[in-house]
Amino acid sequence: VQLHKLAYKLIHSTTLLLPAWHKILLDQSMVPTNMPRDVSTRWNSTYDMLEYAVSHRKAIDAVTQRRELGLRKFELADSEWEIAGQLRDVLKDATLFFSRSTPNLATVIPAMDLINARMTMYSRDTKYSPSIHVAVRLAKKTLDRYYELTDTSEVYRIAMSKFFRPTQ
Repeated sequence: VQLHKLAYKLIHSTTLLLPAWHKILLDQSMVPTNMPRDVSTRWNSTYDMLEYAVSHRKAIDAVTQRRELGLRKFELADSEWEIAGQLRDVLKDATLFFSRSTPNLATVIPAMDLINARMTMYSRDTKYSPSIHVAVRLAKKTLDRYYELTDTSEVYRIAMSKFFRPTQ
């Protein structure tokens, strides 16, 4: 939530915060870029935002520590940075899977199976924090709910019968 709000603040303060952000990036020998925002209608935007934030941690720490910019409330503790990195890692698989090709209706179930298997792995992996385990379990519940809905989808059944029609 803090990274989402910080990205919004930086982008929408074109006269104070955005120039300060770009200067911090230049001072750290980085290319001045805007932090991607997490947009609820873009499924991969959370991953993009986290990937950017983790790779720009020093700059984000610098901008949030400058008292005159009024961004101290967005400063992340080391434990929060660790969770951000873990969440980025969890989201990476799904993002890369769907980014490599154009998904279609016939690939829905295999994709859901792959994501379900990865979520099961993440939910049991002790290297992830308890908050990541909880989030993954909630995501699995949502995925299971959508998986059950495919049974009642006539469009999905039609697509699958055309895709898996036996050859004669």
